[in-house]
Parts: sequence; C-alpha cells; structure tokens
Amino acid sequence: MNLTKDKILRNLGIFSTAEAIEAGFSQPTISRKANLGEIIRLAHGFYMHPEAKLDLKNLDFIIACKKFGPSSYIGGFSSLFRHGLIDQVPDRVWVVVPTIVKSTNSLYRCIRSTHTSQAGIVKYKNFRMADVHRSIIDGLYYSAKIGRKTAISAARKALREGMTFESKLYEVAKKAGVIKTLDTYWDAITSD
Repeated sequence: MNLTKDKILRNLGIFSTAEAIEAGFSQPTISRKANLGEIIRLAHGFYMHPEAKLDLKNLDFIIACKKFGPSSYIGGFSSLFRHGLIDQVPDRVWVVVPTIVKSTNSLYRCIRSTHTSQAGIVKYKNFRMADVHRSIIDGLYYSAKIGRKTAISAARKALREGMTFESKLYEVAKKAGVIKTLDTYWDAITSD
C-alpha cells in the first residue's frame, strides 16, 4: 500500500465514502480496501483505518454526527445519560437534526428541530453534543418525546447536585429561544 495514501486514510479517522472520494480515493478502491481489511467498515458508508487514533467509546456519536450533518448534535436520552442525569440506558443514539433531515434507521432516534441556536452545544473533535444545561432545556422542550417525568427528574437532579444553576438554565433557554418552556416547567422543577 502506498504509504502516503495509507497516512491520508489514517488521518481521516472515521470517514464517509464521500470524504474518502474527496481525499482522492474512488468508490471501488474504498470497497476493495474494506474487503481486504485495510480499512474497517463501521456502518453503511462509514469506515476507519485500523491504526487511526480514536476514542472508540464515542464511535456511535461520531457516526451519527457525520451521518446527519454539521447542524446535528447528540441530544435527548443520549446526552442526558452521558451527563449522568438519567439512569435509563438509551436503546439507540438520540440526535437533534434540522427539520429537513429524515431517517428510518432504527439505530437513531432523530428529533427534528427548527431551533438552530448553538448555545450549549459542545464541539468535540469528531462530534457535537448538548452540554448539561442544553440537555436539560432540550429535555423539557421535547418532553413529549422524552417524557415529562424524565425531563423534570433530570433537571431536578442537575440542580440538586450543582451541575447547573437557575441563571445558567435561563441563559441557555433564552439563547435557544425556548424560555417559555423553562418558565412552564420551573415550578415543577423546583418543588419537592
């Protein structure tokens, strides 16, 4: 194998077929390399070089963000669980996506959203995820999908354990354009 080409693939980390083509590889070359074990097929249209230096615990999140585009981010149950706000392990990756994105893939639970604010969205090296504050705000806003009880319980836990504060929640809700949602739930969150 050409060392320069090998290094290109290694540096791509996890890559889509389109990204490999953009880097100078053809579709048949990618298929051949996958069949020979020179690259690893992770999912339909997604690959990685066996020597790529990646944090594989985030593999599902990386693929989800690549699959659904630069406006998508990990949210819903996935971010609530990742931040320790719920105990229920998600059965699929929850991704907040623009309204034009449609998917029937059972590996993902897409939450189609018109809110484009990046407030509270953390950009890691290969994926984006809602921080604790945005996870709570999104949980309340999408309580019909997540469950009202789950969303309120997560918010209570975060406040009780000092993971967030009233002012920070209101700041993120205001930037995300959903302050009315936080106002609606505030009494339920703060009463015990």
